[in-house]
Amino acid sequence: MLKSDLYIILRQARKNNESIGVTGLLIYADKYFFQVLEGRKEVVSQLFEKISNDKRHYDVQTLGESDLDICAFPNWKMAYATPSDRELATWAGLHSTTTVEATLNRLKSESSRVSEFLSNVLEKSSLS
Repeated sequence: MLKSDLYIILRQARKNNESIGVTGLLIYADKYFFQVLEGRKEVVSQLFEKISNDKRHYDVQTLGESDLDICAFPNWKMAYATPSDRELATWAGLHSTTTVEATLNRLKSESSRVSEFLSNVLEKSSLS
């Protein structure tokens, strides 16, 4: 995917999220997108359904869901990060994992890693 295409996606996501009161994070690594959505439960559910039904997306999966009192990305209509495969694995606490696919599989099979992953994203990444 071209960098210009990613910026178009990011710009549109920020515009859409602002209009419905959603914040979050978009991560792009080695042809995979990871997304965190924050907001009122019903709004986030509707947005996720819309994303899931969009024909441009495939194999959409949920890694975790939780009710939060405080948003992790309150000032970001959509923060953005493009980590290397190794950085992504490190954020997930998987220092010996070498591919995005392997990191994703471990996050899916070990859901307790998802909150550690998000904490490390906030702490160690350079969000734009």
